[in-house]
Amino acid sequence: MFVPVFVRIVRKRSFSAVCRLRSAFRSSFAVTLLFAATALAFGARGAAISGRVIDPQGAGVGNAVVRLYSRGDTWRMSVTADQEGTYRFEHLAPGEYLLDAESEGFARAAAWSVRLERGNIEKVDIPLQLAVIREQVVVTASGTAQPVDEVSKAISVISSAEIDQRDEVTISEALRVIAGLRVQALGGPGALTTIKTRGLRNEDTAVLLDGVRFRDAAAPQGDASGLLEDLIPTNLDRIEVLRGSGSSLYGSNAIGGVVNLVTKGGGGPLRGNLLLEGGGLGLFRGRAQVSGAFLADRMAYSLGASHLNVSSGVSGENTARISSGHGQVSFRLSPATTLSMRLYSTDSFSQVDTDPQAVGHLVASGIVNAVPLSGELFRRYRNGAPVGELNIGNATFIPSTADPDSSRSAHLFSGLVTFAHKPSDRLGYHVIYQGLVTDRRHRNGPAGASLQPEGNTRFDFLGSIHTLNARLNLRLGSFNFVDAGYEFENEKFVNRSFPVDPAENSVVDVTQRSNSLFVQDQMRLLGDQLQLSLAFRLQSFLLSRPRFAPAISVPYQGVSFEAPPNAYTGDGSIAYFFRRSGTKVRGHVGNGYRAPSLFERFGASFGAFGYFIFGDPRLRPDRSIAFDIGLDQALPKSGMRASATYFYTRLQEMIIFDFSGAINPATDPFGRFGGYRNTQGGLARGLELDVGGTLVPWLDLTVAYTYTNSDQRAPSIAGIVHSFAIPNHQFSMVATQHLGRRFFVNFDLVASSGYLAPIFDAETFASRAYRFDGIAKADLGISYRWPLSEFRAIRLYGKVDNVFNRGYYESGFVTPGATAVGGIRFEF
Repeated sequence: MFVPVFVRIVRKRSFSAVCRLRSAFRSSFAVTLLFAATALAFGARGAAISGRVIDPQGAGVGNAVVRLYSRGDTWRMSVTADQEGTYRFEHLAPGEYLLDAESEGFARAAAWSVRLERGNIEKVDIPLQLAVIREQVVVTASGTAQPVDEVSKAISVISSAEIDQRDEVTISEALRVIAGLRVQALGGPGALTTIKTRGLRNEDTAVLLDGVRFRDAAAPQGDASGLLEDLIPTNLDRIEVLRGSGSSLYGSNAIGGVVNLVTKGGGGPLRGNLLLEGGGLGLFRGRAQVSGAFLADRMAYSLGASHLNVSSGVSGENTARISSGHGQVSFRLSPATTLSMRLYSTDSFSQVDTDPQAVGHLVASGIVNAVPLSGELFRRYRNGAPVGELNIGNATFIPSTADPDSSRSAHLFSGLVTFAHKPSDRLGYHVIYQGLVTDRRHRNGPAGASLQPEGNTRFDFLGSIHTLNARLNLRLGSFNFVDAGYEFENEKFVNRSFPVDPAENSVVDVTQRSNSLFVQDQMRLLGDQLQLSLAFRLQSFLLSRPRFAPAISVPYQGVSFEAPPNAYTGDGSIAYFFRRSGTKVRGHVGNGYRAPSLFERFGASFGAFGYFIFGDPRLRPDRSIAFDIGLDQALPKSGMRASATYFYTRLQEMIIFDFSGAINPATDPFGRFGGYRNTQGGLARGLELDVGGTLVPWLDLTVAYTYTNSDQRAPSIAGIVHSFAIPNHQFSMVATQHLGRRFFVNFDLVASSGYLAPIFDAETFASRAYRFDGIAKADLGISYRWPLSEFRAIRLYGKVDNVFNRGYYESGFVTPGATAVGGIRFEF
């Protein structure tokens, strides 16, 4: 009972904190504009890159998007080619750059490497092919720009064009097809969503926004799990997914992998689009995007806003609303200096279903086969019939159902300022500040089925994280790149509880700071065929004494609080590319670290009998060691790329939430009978296979398969060692058929074998392990793009989600059946 309550609890807004952060950004923005205007007026003229984007016949490809990346750091910009396919980047500093391009109806161009000398103008024509292997420039594998061929780790990329072609309304849905990921949404849009990488837990996947950690300090595990359901494609350029340990680059929560959301950067002439769609579940979605540049591309901007509204949902009563906004502006103060600012915000509301409930005559121990309550009985239960009046039959659980007075509302605001300077082609640095505020609230009352409080309750979870990162990029020789830097982070967690009796209201307030030093060395040898990378990170913590209210019987009296121990993490990777055969062999090894969250250490609630404590200040961190080996093979004649990866991760020690009786109140120093504790870790190993690219000129195809064997060394339910919600087998396929350059048909399929999940049994006051059938969900969409002029077009589309209407449950939660949507997008 306590696990779903505290894991799914959400928290609401502290308007004062958000307003203070916004005020600070308004002030800094005004100063930024003044400084930028002055610098732009006197900025020196630098080098330039120009050329044409051409098709296989040599004709110009108008409206193609061309991107430029500075090799060895994270700087990037983009422009849009004119009607003749001509593009130009001006005011550039000397150094090495990576260049790519894409246009609808063509495969993305392979990355071009360009070296600029001071004052030079390089001419580079970029060919786009109808049937080539897709190659991208990525930044997540090393924290700096690299072509895919030079990456020595397992990484996948989903472009915004692919997300639009599949008409995905949430980012989590777009990620379902990636090998090694288990994405689980407990219901329809707006429901709690989790991402598990390579058989590990939710908290072992780090989420980044433009390369900077994006997490909730007030989440039970201090990760991004409480934010995922609110992420919708607003102004997204692409999603990069790194599979494997990333702690040495990205710190805590990156034990299993990293999901990096890269937003659009702007540049080039004015362009944008407006999207409207609606359909099943009472769904309405609107989105607007615009980008461009001023002053010969020295001031670039990108803006986006989106809104998703679900008026009925799975049960007909599950309303959900999500609004999101993104804005970014960058100033080229000189050829070597850039100042940029990015703002991102979401606001959401959703009604929350009840948790699934164990019923019937269950086996005394072991695994229970998941048999849902039948349709008519389930309808009676939803209408208020007590369980004792129902003929349960062979049913073993009651699925989730609408709870009329249970709701979740959430708000987050993130502001990012980056200053980057490149004094020479061998040296560069940047300084980043990010402020992130998360405010969420969970309300519940006595109405509804299943277990309910006697009156109205509210739980507020408020979090803020301020991050300052300074990073130096140094090129030693022609093929050795060194990155080193320092990062400061201040996180604050506030939990306000308002139970039925106002006399039991309570507040927990904790602040923690951390300091990190990191270094990475990347080497390109043997004509760029051999890639080596070594990274190391040291992180230390400082803890402020937590504050509890009411002060009577404050928990942890007489306890000397200590910060988590220092974290030492490192990883190494190697890859060798055989150019003649198009084969790359790679390996990656690293250790991981997750500091105990503030909630895990100091979570508590107050009641008639005083404080109930479930946190433990003595918790040790999660630690892991992992490796993977893989092979990537280009199939040039077919325009495809195949990949195979074996992975192994051992959690040496981890933190669990336990009410099994292992915590004895007679011996526990805080008198707890349940809560967070350290335990032995687990083991996850398996195989990832995927093949993708342009099979024939009119068909793009991606197929992925993942085998995962994930076990716990210390089971949370007696006798059950297999990890929960992790199927042994997963399969996905995405097929996009091009009928000319205007008409597209898209089909994607996600399927899995059965899996185990816990369901709470009110009779025994303990969770039982249930075996659920696997999922098989297919989506079918069609679209037609009607050009109106050189840069204007209308795109009409329709889509059917779960086209075969396959009913399934995600850990006992009801999911949508077949639903249809249709929409229109205007491009300019």
